[in-house]
Amino acid sequence: MSELNPDEVTAGLLESVPDIVYIADADGRLAWWNDRLCEVTGYGDDELAGRNAFELLASDDRPAARDSFAAAGTFDSTETRTFDLLTADGERIPHEFNGGLLESNGETYVVGIARDVSAHHEREVAIRRQRDALETLNQISETVHEVIHAIVDAATREEIEEVVCDQLAASDLYRSVWIARNRLEETVEPDAGVGTSEDFLDVIDELNDLDWDRPARTAIETGELQVVQEIPDSDLPEAARAAATRMDIESGISVPIVYQSNVMGVLSVYSSRPKAFNDREQAAFRRLGDVIGFAINAVQTERLLLSDTATELTFRVSGSDAFLARASEAADGPCCHEWSTPMSEGRYRHYITVSGIDPERVAAIASEVPTLESIEHVGGTDGEHVFTVVTTDSLIRRLVENGASPASTVARDGETTVVAELPGDSDTRPVVNAAEELYDAELVSKREVERPVRTADEFYDAVAGQLTDRQQAALRHAKLSGYFSWPRDATAEEIADAMDISSATFHYHIRRAQRALVEAYFQHLDA
Repeated sequence: MSELNPDEVTAGLLESVPDIVYIADADGRLAWWNDRLCEVTGYGDDELAGRNAFELLASDDRPAARDSFAAAGTFDSTETRTFDLLTADGERIPHEFNGGLLESNGETYVVGIARDVSAHHEREVAIRRQRDALETLNQISETVHEVIHAIVDAATREEIEEVVCDQLAASDLYRSVWIARNRLEETVEPDAGVGTSEDFLDVIDELNDLDWDRPARTAIETGELQVVQEIPDSDLPEAARAAATRMDIESGISVPIVYQSNVMGVLSVYSSRPKAFNDREQAAFRRLGDVIGFAINAVQTERLLLSDTATELTFRVSGSDAFLARASEAADGPCCHEWSTPMSEGRYRHYITVSGIDPERVAAIASEVPTLESIEHVGGTDGEHVFTVVTTDSLIRRLVENGASPASTVARDGETTVVAELPGDSDTRPVVNAAEELYDAELVSKREVERPVRTADEFYDAVAGQLTDRQQAALRHAKLSGYFSWPRDATAEEIADAMDISSATFHYHIRRAQRALVEAYFQHLDA
């Protein structure tokens, strides 16, 4: 067995180490290195020979590295320092450095090992980002919660809009906020807003004059959130990007304010964060848009219900685009709007009754009305037919969106009379303008009316007056036997046996009783 050369063994071991190993003289010039240094930096041996080791570090790390180099051998050998190694291509790769002194032939050298910690740094960065994202998400949740809490105390739509803008703008997360109502116009005009500069709302008005698809307008038309990130680098008009840069705005979101699929307005919020409004933040704002819509509807309904007086507006509508008016031209009796409910994308479903006209003729008339999407015959007796109609736009929709409550809509001989109510102190101009814009509706009268308080006793009397003794008995048996539970505790046949009547007779009585309850309820509700 041949004797091993210690120098060759040492060199072989150092070359096999996956980390960078180097030796530098007292001035920092490289005296020896393993192949790993060439692999990492991209420099050849001839380029590294005699090179100052500090030139291989990022310039901002060199002062601290020189201090560590000068202190080599004086600090704890377990101490490590992290510096960025600079490759021939200019890439920065973080490495942990450990070093110590070496005496050889009367000269002092520093022996060091550098380990690539890129993966570790990436994990740290990822963890830090996750922590920052969680903190931001918590702050977003707290901000939205505070806004919702503040909305509860607002008494009017104006107060709701103002408190939402003030609360959001007070957060460090957002720079500027504004709210606009859905007036079915091309231009979305702010009704309330708070910005970082006094001319914020003026800038919004100026941008309205530009020819572009504004996110706020798109949000109202589609009922969907609109998000723009990194605004200065986006494809928005130059004037919009310049304004964003001046006001330190990087991202924006336009949130539809919705109640039961009815878009009542839009909330626009801006942030200085380039990547603001991620999926979770969008979900929070989507929820906020729903809450604002619910609150607005609630205060409008409450004002109308609790007001001692109401402003009653009566409109006259005619023309080929007004479906009820057009249908009444061919009918021998009144055509009435009974009830409406909002659907998606601004559509409404209406229940109407028509008298003295065949259902086929009604459907043919409906097919010629541009704002009518579909019609379905759902029943009727004695010459009166009930239809459901889906519209993309209607006077009912415009009245509701402007805070009015439709009281009655009846068409005769080609002309529809629409009566709407608002709380006595409401501004009627938005309602009148909305009605005039659609179908060229004419305001016939405006008057103040008293709103008598409806009591529970009146509701009870209305129901009791329609129920026979047998119907009341059927209701009591059904309630006490658990007929209305789910699953039912008793069947119709079992209750019929208890009442000593046939099953068919019980069904007759219970349905008549339920109909009386439902009719009395809606009469009381609509009164």
